[in-house]
Amino acid sequence: MESIIAGIFGLLIGIAGLWTGFHHLRNRAAVSTWGTTKGKVIERGTFQPETAFSVQAFRYAPLIRYAYQVNGKEFVNDCIHPKRIQMPEHSSKKWAEKRAKSFADDVVVHYNPLDPHESFLVLTPKSKLYIVLGCSCVALMFGALFLLSKLTG
Repeated sequence: MESIIAGIFGLLIGIAGLWTGFHHLRNRAAVSTWGTTKGKVIERGTFQPETAFSVQAFRYAPLIRYAYQVNGKEFVNDCIHPKRIQMPEHSSKKWAEKRAKSFADDVVVHYNPLDPHESFLVLTPKSKLYIVLGCSCVALMFGALFLLSKLTG
């Protein structure tokens, strides 16, 4: 019975991971075509994003608030990575402070041409999304292995 539950669980995790990975790859392709403009960092620091699965000491994220102009209108945002793909990275306070200091005063801002309020500074690397897809395939294989071992044994 445990093998069947483990198999089903592995298949579900694998399927959810594959869907998530492909969905985010599609979002990444879309946001990579957004326009860019020059921006100015107006605030640096750290903050604690809402995370349910993190130890208290590793709940710090870098805060970079930046201002930029699109078609003569000024906008302010604090998204480092595209929200459609990735929530804020978090770790120790020392890491977050170091990451916040790593941004120059002048930054390149990627903005949504349809809604310039939506912007980011760093595009999520494809390698992170490929890791999600790879781990999902491993979960699918283990799930299938557990189910097949139960059916054939």
